[in-house]
Amino acid sequence: MASAHLEELSVKQLFKALANPARVEILKVLSAAQNGQGANVSNGETSVNIIVDKISLSPSTISHHLNVLKKAGVVHARKERQWIFYSINREPLDKMREFLAEL
Repeated sequence: MASAHLEELSVKQLFKALANPARVEILKVLSAAQNGQGANVSNGETSVNIIVDKISLSPSTISHHLNVLKKAGVVHARKERQWIFYSINREPLDKMREFLAEL
């Protein structure tokens, strides 16, 4: 029962994270990077600067949205020196797809 409740909270957090159009656009940029389009490192990660180039939002606004996505588990962040590189974590999105299929 506690596990189901935790799962429900995760789904709610994920829906909330994806409810903002800017976050969806950020995920599209990250997805393109994972597919080899616009990534600035070989493993499909990208930085805030690349996202800023693609979306007309300030770096601080994009960082805020990335933190929301990270808390929802949709985005991985890896720090290297002064840079933070972001990539999509597809597992929560797959779980969301399964959840929606059960409705």
